Amino acid sequence: MTPPCCNGIVHFNHYSDEGALLAAAVVNARIDSPADVARLAAEHDVLLERPPTAEDAAGLRRWRTALAGVVDAPTVGERIEALNRLLARGTSHPRISLHNGPPHVHFRPDDVPPERQFAAITAFGLAWFLTQRGLHRLARCAADDCTIAFADVTRNGRQRYCSTRCANRQAVRRHRARPGSTSPAGGPHLRPAPAASGTAGE
Repeated sequence: MTPPCCNGIVHFNHYSDEGALLAAAVVNARIDSPADVARLAAEHDVLLERPPTAEDAAGLRRWRTALAGVVDAPTVGERIEALNRLLARGTSHPRISLHNGPPHVHFRPDDVPPERQFAAITAFGLAWFLTQRGLHRLARCAADDCTIAFADVTRNGRQRYCSTRCANRQAVRRHRARPGSTSPAGGPHLRPAPAASGTAGE
């Protein structure tokens, strides 16, 4: 049986959806202490190889800024450049490891601090997810009063809001603003045309 997510990229699942979801979670997270790093790891099934330290928290805050650069890239070219910077900083040559279970692939050395684990997971996972599923599938919520980042794992790839709650609130605003315009397109050039339903996604 494959071990728990010792490096976040044991399964191809972690190369794609899980890595991208973790990247968005890091962008949205408050990271003030080692406890915040441990909480993020627990919420996303990342088995840390070392207890997090204040230095790890500071490093993850810097990594959060780098991830936000991908989220906020306005064009395809700029998003690809930002992803390549993440890959250069966050990953190393792939290698097969016996660490924590049966043979599996790591994109980093064994026994690294939590900051490096998060970097490897999110850099490779996000790059894989966006190139395989669509470069537009990482965005910020289109609601007027929300800046939460999300990875769009919906089937149709047309998610515009971080949650159904935000979608509903924006629908109420549109209704109250009639006969004004519809909800703002507001997204980067990468965002596809909005779904007709205007919901958070399917």
